[in-house]
Amino acid sequence: MKKHFLPAAVLLVVLSIPAWTQSVCPLNGTSSGKLSCLIPQVYGPLGIGSGQGAPLLANGHEAHFENDFITTFTPINEAIGIQAAQLPLASPSSGLTFTFDPTLKTFTPSQEGSLGPILGERADTIGRHKLYLAFSYQYFNFNSIDGQDTSNLNVVFQHVPFTPNAFAGPCPNQSGLPAKYANNPCFVRDFIQTTTNVDLTESQYAFYATYGLSSKLDFSVAVPFLNVNMNVRSQATIVSNSVAPPIANFPNGNFHQFNPATVPSCAGTPAGQSCLTGQFSDSGSASGIGDVVFRGKYEAYKGEHLGFALGVDVRTPTGDETNYLGSGAYGVKPFGVVSYRARVSPHVEVGYEVNGDSLLAGDFVGTTTNTKGSLPDRFVYIAGADAGITKRLSASFDIIGSRFIGAPQVSASTFTDLGRCSDIACTTLAPGTTHPDLAVNPNTDYNATSASIGLKFRPVGNFIVTGNVLVQLDDGGLRSRVVPLVGVSYSF
Repeated sequence: MKKHFLPAAVLLVVLSIPAWTQSVCPLNGTSSGKLSCLIPQVYGPLGIGSGQGAPLLANGHEAHFENDFITTFTPINEAIGIQAAQLPLASPSSGLTFTFDPTLKTFTPSQEGSLGPILGERADTIGRHKLYLAFSYQYFNFNSIDGQDTSNLNVVFQHVPFTPNAFAGPCPNQSGLPAKYANNPCFVRDFIQTTTNVDLTESQYAFYATYGLSSKLDFSVAVPFLNVNMNVRSQATIVSNSVAPPIANFPNGNFHQFNPATVPSCAGTPAGQSCLTGQFSDSGSASGIGDVVFRGKYEAYKGEHLGFALGVDVRTPTGDETNYLGSGAYGVKPFGVVSYRARVSPHVEVGYEVNGDSLLAGDFVGTTTNTKGSLPDRFVYIAGADAGITKRLSASFDIIGSRFIGAPQVSASTFTDLGRCSDIACTTLAPGTTHPDLAVNPNTDYNATSASIGLKFRPVGNFIVTGNVLVQLDDGGLRSRVVPLVGVSYSF
């Protein structure tokens, strides 16, 4: 039996190699169920490309738009993935702090100040050998990315440069063609105008635990569970600025057309006619554990009212980044907190998160392998105050900001086409017109700022109920206008 073990093991390794070398979103005719692949493959297993199963007809002339399709949509996909996988968590600090009562010779809940911040942090620790358990629920309905409405993303796909051959020689009229299209056929003037709706929602269920290792040192863990739903719908219109020869392969004189056998919305196209507009969609959902975060916090100074603490958060890549359940990278965020204990208690937190490499920031679309890239670092700040309204009720307000470093960002732009030919020889060329488009900057710095406002209520004992809303203040990143939060906690 032993002499057969080694060959069998080698065979198992060899057979497993394709599973490791295959990209997450290959775009080679095989569809992936991963949420990060929905945008790249919304137009079919090959995207906006050519070949068996692709939506563009390839009868006599293959439709070469796939390179621009991947170049344009991949950074948008990356920007969505990076931020959908790094959702804010409620503070793991206890709503109650405990002080030692020398008369009772035990720790009792502090009667000073409020029930603490909600998304912010304070310097106080929970108390030696005290335990805090909490649960929160947040709902994210992402509706904009860098100020662009995710229900109306306009993107233009240009034809790739084409080397003239026996099938198609240089366009007789080279006017208006940029250098990359020098001596190309007239059909490179054609382009595809798309309007895409990306409907992405996430429900986050988070469990927290904090334990006081000493009177000055806390250890916390946050375990999020996510349910992600994504639906991508797009309409694409081929704009024919060239004129094809009058043969059956090119009905109505159009070089490029959607294939009625592949595109359901074109199924009713009459024989001999071109389908130039197609509707496409793809959807999916995923559920599972997100990135688990561990925290240590040390109260370095505790005065009569003023406190100062240092801490560090360590995010572990336990969530599946290809389904937007996690970041796919380790993250370490050292931070400092200053707070003041009173009926109105101001607090400030400043930190810097250093992130590792993640597939979300790499290349996993249309390639043979998966390449990781550096997940953007970010500077994080939270400033606000919590105030005691009554003995059992308090309010909290915070400004929460992040400065993303070297992250992808999109912006509204326009595309001016290369002009419309009057005939096959392009004897007369109409001037180009402008069309809405998106520009992508793969490496930029930007801010994402929100306001947080909420209430904490202690109905009985050490049990606290929390309600909060997070409101978008600027346009940076993938955002929800309003994020509601509800939670409960108990301190032992």
